[in-house]
Amino acid sequence: MRKATRHVIQLLVLTLTLCSLSACVSGIATADTQSTNANTSASAPSGLLAYERNTVNIVHQYENSVVAINVTVRGKRVNPLKGLPPQMRQFFHQFGGPMTQPQRHTERAAGSGFVVDAKGQILTNYHVIANALHNDSTKLVSNASVTVQFPGGKPLPVDVVGVDQSYDLALLQLKNPDKLPKDAKAIPLADSDKVQVGQKAIAIGNPFLLQSTVTQGIVSAVNREQAAKASGVPIPYIQTDAAINPGNSGGPLLDSQGKVMGVNDEILAPNGTFIGVGLAIPSNLVKENLSKMKAGGFIKKAMIGIVVVSLKDYPRKIRHELGLPDHGLMVVKVKPNGPGAKAGLSGAQFTANAGGRKWPAGGDILLKADGEQLNQASQLQKIVFSKQAGTTVSLQVLHDGKKKTVKVTLAVLKKQQAQSQ
Repeated sequence: MRKATRHVIQLLVLTLTLCSLSACVSGIATADTQSTNANTSASAPSGLLAYERNTVNIVHQYENSVVAINVTVRGKRVNPLKGLPPQMRQFFHQFGGPMTQPQRHTERAAGSGFVVDAKGQILTNYHVIANALHNDSTKLVSNASVTVQFPGGKPLPVDVVGVDQSYDLALLQLKNPDKLPKDAKAIPLADSDKVQVGQKAIAIGNPFLLQSTVTQGIVSAVNREQAAKASGVPIPYIQTDAAINPGNSGGPLLDSQGKVMGVNDEILAPNGTFIGVGLAIPSNLVKENLSKMKAGGFIKKAMIGIVVVSLKDYPRKIRHELGLPDHGLMVVKVKPNGPGAKAGLSGAQFTANAGGRKWPAGGDILLKADGEQLNQASQLQKIVFSKQAGTTVSLQVLHDGKKKTVKVTLAVLKKQQAQSQ
């Protein structure tokens, strides 16, 4: 009996020891998980998984930093639901959206934005406010207004400080910075070059006028090069499956540390609504241009005036049959009287069919720019955008099978074409 009692005591001691070790390990893991959101860790209710607590903490920390943006332009005849498929209009009206009948005297637009500093400055997409602005200007047209609304607050008037149409970005400023809510803190920007496919992605915005809507998914792809609809300039987007819909534009796409890795910009939507492919402007592009927008004004970038596509995207069979190199950019179109045309660049002459797609061919191939080998359109874009109008860029061009050097004098173009540099 004593032996049995001794065994029971030993088992109890062993069990207690293991439980204590488990508690210690659990405590360490919990502390590590919550370290990125230490100041909000108490906000998440108990009983949630660590993955859920992380999301809840981030939302509690930054949901009040995301605003709804409302744009009104009086004196225009427009349907406020233009662009929405018929099946979504009833949904939109049901949740407090405007009537589906055309509005004779008022044009309205809505989007999202987020606080970027303690002075009441807010970042959003240019296309959200574009209809309220004069062309190539940050000044509002007559009878136009732009307001922002923090969660639970009233609409607050803002000024448009700076615009970068090329990257579809705009910076707003509260007319009265003292109205910035105390809990609306600036959301830090992440290093988008370090974003990994498969990591968590959290979107906060105002789809269909449903303010402070949170959706979650993953990063589906990085460097997804696509021409921005606002400018035609190719952007190396972050692709996500976190649900993004009309009204989300300009809102933040956050990582698991609560940092902005991208600004939600577009969706690929054959039927007008989200099908699992959302595109966000990488935060590093924001960093590169934020100071310019803070300086004020409509940023006008010098360009070549050409449309290009990367040869890396061509099927290997097409490259082989047409005798194309493995790197470089095919010139598809050249803007008449633009810098590229004046330098003698030639666009594609025909197309080759493969995989159900037409591939431009017969145009000049840009191999290098200022000595840098070109693999993506964004490389050329970055080189060109770093220069001022009137300066030159040196291009190594493959023309009719022969290499030559072409110097192009850059200029500001009045109208930007799709995927132009």
